[in-house]
Amino acid sequence: MVSGKSIAIAASVTAAVAGLGYIAYFDYKRRHDRKFRRKLKRDRQKVEKKAQKIGATPTLEDFNEQAIELLDIISKEKLPESADEKEQYFMAQVSQGETLCAAGASGYAEAACRFFQALKVYPNPVELVMIYQKTTPDDVFKLVMAMMAQEVRQKQLRYFDVFPPKDKNVQIKDKNKMGAKEKKGAKKEEVVTPNRGLFATKDFAANEIVYEEDAVVSSLLPCARNGRFCYHCMKDIADLVVESNDVENTKVESESDVKVEQSTEQSTEQPAENTKTDEQPVEESEVAEEAAEKASAEEPSADASIEAESSAKTDEEEHVAVAEKEEEKDAASEAKEEEQKAADEPEDSLAQTTDTKAEPASEFTDKSSGAIECEKCHKAVYCSEKCRQDAYDAYHQFMCTGNNSSTATEFFDLVKKNHELAPIMIAKFFGVLVDREKKKELARAIGLPLDPSMEDEYTTWEHLECMRYLELIPTTGDVVLMRKLSELMSAGVPGISEFVTGDRYTMLKGKLEYNTYAVVNTAEGVNVPEDTEETHVSDSMRGSSSSGAVGLSLYLISSHLTHDCDPNVEITFVGNTDKAAIRTLRPVAKGEELHVSFVSTDLDRETRQKKLSSQYRITCSCDKCKAENAAAEEKTKAEAEEKAEKESEEKTSQEAEAEAEAEAEVTETSEQN
Repeated sequence: MVSGKSIAIAASVTAAVAGLGYIAYFDYKRRHDRKFRRKLKRDRQKVEKKAQKIGATPTLEDFNEQAIELLDIISKEKLPESADEKEQYFMAQVSQGETLCAAGASGYAEAACRFFQALKVYPNPVELVMIYQKTTPDDVFKLVMAMMAQEVRQKQLRYFDVFPPKDKNVQIKDKNKMGAKEKKGAKKEEVVTPNRGLFATKDFAANEIVYEEDAVVSSLLPCARNGRFCYHCMKDIADLVVESNDVENTKVESESDVKVEQSTEQSTEQPAENTKTDEQPVEESEVAEEAAEKASAEEPSADASIEAESSAKTDEEEHVAVAEKEEEKDAASEAKEEEQKAADEPEDSLAQTTDTKAEPASEFTDKSSGAIECEKCHKAVYCSEKCRQDAYDAYHQFMCTGNNSSTATEFFDLVKKNHELAPIMIAKFFGVLVDREKKKELARAIGLPLDPSMEDEYTTWEHLECMRYLELIPTTGDVVLMRKLSELMSAGVPGISEFVTGDRYTMLKGKLEYNTYAVVNTAEGVNVPEDTEETHVSDSMRGSSSSGAVGLSLYLISSHLTHDCDPNVEITFVGNTDKAAIRTLRPVAKGEELHVSFVSTDLDRETRQKKLSSQYRITCSCDKCKAENAAAEEKTKAEAEEKAEKESEEKTSQEAEAEAEAEAEVTETSEQN
């Protein structure tokens, strides 16, 4: 029988042999296997890195990794909606965060979660962040900021999954990822610039509307600021005048018809003995009869009747005198307003057109003609009270020369000097941004349903960040305008001077340069004054070469349309306003990319390429350009061959002539000999 001691010795020997074998195998792999050596090196680096982290100060990468984990933990927590609930929730979260901070570093992660949730319901997040920076431990504050940054990043990553809304019948896709397969040996960390486009989500026939959308911001061109077009929606106010006159004429005609019918009925029904009162309406005769009966019943004295008659005359004279005074007052007021209008310059404009063909603004700015003007500056005109109010709420309250005359006037003088609309569009954009968020917050606070256009988890700024843009180099004029814009908007947009840095201003300008569209009025009889040196602007606009352009607008969805010299859709404008409608030019299949032309398709290839390169930095390689390039090459080749053939013929002809001349000389010489 084998003893336990023998078994233990045998096991020890076996383990030793196995250990020696593994050591030999390990040493062999280390010496001869490169992959094994690299794996050992990576493992050693991980261990060293982990050891360094234990005693080292956390890095930004560490905060970001922890922030992602914490965001995943709190993602299921539901935030309150009503104002009272938000206030209570905010106080509770801040209190918990302070308690956790007091407990030490072990409670920092949870404290950051509580402070972050409090930040989500606070009406002024920027203000609260500044308070956190002064009152919380440094690691907690950095973690809160990392959570904010990672939330924005995650939101951006899912942006194109939820926008545009499904009812718009389009989808934004990255063409670099469509059908692409990961190449063997490709580096995963390699970043490829997205190449996004707008694709149809269903089939469309030719001449069919794909979607409609409202403009984010718009501005009239200087040449169209003649009082004829609405300063907010760009509608032709003259159309309103014609419609109003037609309605008024119809109303007058119908009222005349009614009066004729009534007088006919009265003359037919009136008794013969009442011929003295035939000219009175029936109702007045009945009232007179009742008054006479009442008077005879009461039998008033003659003095009383004389006194009543005298009193009536006095009242009538007083009414006439008051009416005359009111008319004189109105006339004086109108004269004063006309003088003021003549002295003032147009609101937020680069220049009032000097074209003699343009109708004078006074013809359209009179309220009786259908236009509604700003009551403070008397310069901006609108097609309706709604447009006037919407414009004032969003941006005109900051830009009205009647509210902030000196700063606004200086701002528009600088804009006029630079011959560009981008500063005006940027100012309007910040006004719209703040106005929309205020209206959202107010609707939630009082429990009202949001306007469909505002039912969006993304702010206007977040939408803008997802657009393409041109990288521009800031000029001296940009710096001056940026400072003046901050001064202009600072009263209504707190913190704008800190937010609008030189880089942000240039980025906004680059996005406008690449994405805005020229708004074209195609109505018959509308003659937009021609552009002059004084009214010309340098801003790039898609489709700006089209005749009838009255302004430029920025759109959230249509900015993602790409260029093609042979487009399958075009942008049109609903009711000749700045509301855009994308219409198909030919049948479009589901999954097909939508293209518009940034420049006029009537231009020749060379001119198109120059405009696209200078304005949008695009080198177009569409099918039309390829076909025209091929045709141009063929033409060049044919011309070269024709030229070579012609030169060859000329050379042959010259050689033949030279040979003939030589023969003639030989013949002449022989004859002389």
